[in-house]
Amino acid sequence: MKMALRVMLWFCVAATVLSRPMEGASAADSVTVIVAKNAPELEQFAARELSTQFKRLFDANVNLTSDVPNDAGPFVLLGSPKTNPAINVVLSDKWPEVSDQGVVLRSVRHKDKQALVVGGGSPAATLWAVYELGYRFGVRYLLREDIYPNTPIPLQLDDFDTVEEPELRTRTWRTVNDFPIGPESWPLKDHKRLLGQLAKLKFNSAMLSVYPWQPFVHYEFNGVKKQTAMLWFGEEYPIPRDAPGRTALGGASVFENSDFAGLKTYEEMTAAGIKHARGIIAEAHRLGMSVGLSIRPAEFPREFTGALPGAKDVHQLKNLTIGPGEKQRPDDERLRKLVATKIRAYIETYPTIDALYVGMPEFPEWDEHVDGAWQQLNEGNRLDGLTLEGLILTASKRNLIASGKRGERAIKGNITGLAFFKSLFADPGLLKRPDGHNVRLVIRSVDPALYPVLDKVIPEGASTLNFIDYTARRVVENRALMRQVPADRVRSGLILTLADDNVGVLSQSATSRIHELVSDIRQRGWDGFSTRYWMLAELDPTVHYLSRAAWDPKVTARSAHDELFTATTGKQSTSDRLWLGFQHIEKATELIDRHNIGFGFPVEGMFMKHYDAKPSPKWLDEVNEHYTQAMIELYRSNSNADARAQRLLFYWAKRSEYVLEYLAAVKAVREAAVARKKGDNEQAIEHFETAIEQLYNAIDTLSDVARDQSDRGLIAVLNAHAYRPLMAEYEKALDDE
Repeated sequence: MKMALRVMLWFCVAATVLSRPMEGASAADSVTVIVAKNAPELEQFAARELSTQFKRLFDANVNLTSDVPNDAGPFVLLGSPKTNPAINVVLSDKWPEVSDQGVVLRSVRHKDKQALVVGGGSPAATLWAVYELGYRFGVRYLLREDIYPNTPIPLQLDDFDTVEEPELRTRTWRTVNDFPIGPESWPLKDHKRLLGQLAKLKFNSAMLSVYPWQPFVHYEFNGVKKQTAMLWFGEEYPIPRDAPGRTALGGASVFENSDFAGLKTYEEMTAAGIKHARGIIAEAHRLGMSVGLSIRPAEFPREFTGALPGAKDVHQLKNLTIGPGEKQRPDDERLRKLVATKIRAYIETYPTIDALYVGMPEFPEWDEHVDGAWQQLNEGNRLDGLTLEGLILTASKRNLIASGKRGERAIKGNITGLAFFKSLFADPGLLKRPDGHNVRLVIRSVDPALYPVLDKVIPEGASTLNFIDYTARRVVENRALMRQVPADRVRSGLILTLADDNVGVLSQSATSRIHELVSDIRQRGWDGFSTRYWMLAELDPTVHYLSRAAWDPKVTARSAHDELFTATTGKQSTSDRLWLGFQHIEKATELIDRHNIGFGFPVEGMFMKHYDAKPSPKWLDEVNEHYTQAMIELYRSNSNADARAQRLLFYWAKRSEYVLEYLAAVKAVREAAVARKKGDNEQAIEHFETAIEQLYNAIDTLSDVARDQSDRGLIAVLNAHAYRPLMAEYEKALDDE
């Protein structure tokens, strides 16, 4: 970045008012919160949360009790008539009819006293009612923090008469996943903190997405023991003393998930992994969420090659796994037993899970038996006249990433896998928990070509979680496929990509596109959604939108944005600027997605693939301009915002600054490649030095504002896969001098 621009930006930040005097009410108000003595633990927690909010909102004295007061001032009744008998006394027969997710906020008068009922159709709904009340008093819940009104406000408990039911009943947050930039790098304490924020945003489901090579389960089959237990595809991320951004990592010599720090053996890693995952599950349950595990049941670490003769390598990063091949038909007994062993190991290791999400690998290659599998699925011509040839043609010609030859293999692999699943899950004991309850089965990522017959190709009683393409933009452009899902016959959810790992290390936003997709699934009667993302980064506006739109069909991307930012920044004009800034980020995201979706994929070679002696494409100049405008709007918003929002806005502004420095480094390394091709090594060295300076600045800029383990993981990734490879190429050029 040019020195003059940097000075200007820092001047704007320095000129910002950092604190303001408190004004408003004194601590004279008192309120009583009534929760039954034997109330469920979640309602008791809700009462404590309500007490905390009231103290901060009103600067009030809060008394927790189980009895209706005779001589106290205003009071709040928490729970439902089933859990709090006092509500029956005060409301009589006025409790509304609500589902288990219904939220109730109702003002009443009792013996000339002001009272408010805060409750719901279940303890979880009562907790959401507490947070909804806080929201209406001006609290805004973000992924890392809450932002309260600047000064205490008057205690006001009347004029509430609200009964809300969600438009989308399943609101799932995906976690664990892969890559250091994602939640795979978070210790349990970070997962707990985020789950607490998600409860405030009324998410009601968590999904742990785990991979066969990760340390979260152990099983044995025919004398073969699982022996692979790693994170991040087995990559390690050392941090040398001279590494840029090292200060944000606390001076650590290697980047690690602290729950696994220093562990080397399979046994150590697996024990830590199981403890880690059980902790996430327990915390989600404590907050009233259902919890599912997402696994790839027919994919195994390589040590199981001997247990599955004829298995083939699964096409995935690092080729760490195997899967069924030509020698395994869908009715293969050995394969069925191996898969069943793996599934039972997960259920017995995590005996409280509510759902199991199963699917084929991302690149389905089990296509050798498609003819027999199709006959099995289409027995009695039950698939409405569809033909195998027609499905293959549809998959090859569609406008998805999985098209052409990849589309053909995807549909063939799906048909084979679904035939296998239909047979596998016919066993009624396979999904039985140790306590006798059944785990709900969700089939994940069925090929879109099969959507018209979705209810006929999945196991009986299963629901689906559907993945159409990698980014929200791509799904919107193929939204006609969603109309083919028989949501009236099969419980259906949509995977919403909030930020894609292919765009990866750059700032991303997709709120406007997400709004289009939420509108579609609501109108078509879908059950809900699950998120897909890696870094929290710029996700707050999108997640805030989801938290409101899932309950209120009138919410739009813009209205949710204004509800968030007028409350947190104190000014509509600042919200307007932030809208412009995030629109620029969204346009940049879509340009990258459209022209080079793997531009920021966080793996080996991610930066030096740009060491290419070709002119910089014009679309990349447009991307640079959008991020420039986003940065300007974010810095201006920061300087004009209320003090309580400035840390967050400064973080986003610095991330846009980082992106510009990263893009400048990409441009410089391209120019170095052009010079080397021309034989001008001296000029190439100058461009290398520019690239090194820009990349160093980019990583250092991130370190200034790193807020979570994903930010620190990004610094580690950029050092390993960008900075050090660039330095190595530079040193080669110096040796040629």
